[in-house]
Amino acid sequence: MIKVVPLKEGDFYEDEVKNFLPIEENTVLTNEIQLAVCPFLIVTEKYTILLDAGLGYQENGEYVLDAYLKREGISPIDIDRIYLSHLHKDHVNGLMEYRDGKYVCRFPNASIYLQRREVSFAELIQDDISFDYEILEEILKLPNIVWMNEDEGRLDEYIRYRVVGGHTAYMQVFWVKDDDVTYFYGADNLPKYSYLTYNMAFKTDYDGKKAMQWRAEWKDEIVKDRWVLLLYHDMEHSIYR
Repeated sequence: MIKVVPLKEGDFYEDEVKNFLPIEENTVLTNEIQLAVCPFLIVTEKYTILLDAGLGYQENGEYVLDAYLKREGISPIDIDRIYLSHLHKDHVNGLMEYRDGKYVCRFPNASIYLQRREVSFAELIQDDISFDYEILEEILKLPNIVWMNEDEGRLDEYIRYRVVGGHTAYMQVFWVKDDDVTYFYGADNLPKYSYLTYNMAFKTDYDGKKAMQWRAEWKDEIVKDRWVLLLYHDMEHSIYR
């Protein structure tokens, strides 16, 4: 039996340079992109896992993600593994904390699983403001990275992955199988439930047509096999059953 917990950091909007700013009661929005940021905690018999690591957003000096973990009786040092879908800043910046003049990993005991080709992709397009290159450079120096090189595979007895591209060139998605329930984390190819409604390619994707094709394929399986969706950017439903 596994446990899946959404760790929603908040609802945000993106400004013109892709800073993530919190939506508050007095926030006036026009055409800005609005989205939640929600990593997921997966607790199995063997491992305590994060699917992506969030922005590292804080309220009153405390990391929002840590407050959720505390409710589960967990702290950052208890995280064993972190599975990263891709390297955009809203998915990885929460790995690091700037402390005493340097960046340190907030999850020192975790093995961080990272697709090697996604790093090459990020380094190739150095002008993409979706990446925070200063923090990414520090992440890539960490000694606890587990480099992933295959197109698909199994990470443990519950979780498998596949490199699908779309939102980025080598983004990967994950399935978490628990008895008769399959949780599906489509990352930013399927960040909101509404993406299943509209058969369209989004300009925010590296390859919007590929992402659209994957959604069409997944939609049939979602219906047939009753997948439970883990939605990273959905402001209403982090978990959609």
